[in-house]
Amino acid sequence: HESLQPEVRTWRAADVSRPYGGDSQAAFDRIRARVVYLPCDGDRYFTVEAARREAARLGADRARVSVIESAWGHRAGDPWRRQGAEKEAAHIRREVRLLLDES
Repeated sequence: HESLQPEVRTWRAADVSRPYGGDSQAAFDRIRARVVYLPCDGDRYFTVEAARREAARLGADRARVSVIESAWGHRAGDPWRRQGAEKEAAHIRREVRLLLDES
């Protein structure tokens, strides 16, 4: 069984606002890449609402949200390891293709 402790430490230490004196919007403003957020509607770690808030901070010209509808929850973002998650894998492939085509 995997320990989540290293992951939690990473999440807590990964403060993108630190170089900007705690101003997270200044950090977001430095991002130039186009972004697609792919939250799952059943994810309790990274919620759809949180993804929408973060995308809004980047702006509609740089970010969009495409919700994965799935019973897999957080694991929907890694469908290649589980049989029965073909729909989720297809959604992710389609969105990545769209993102690359927009570039």
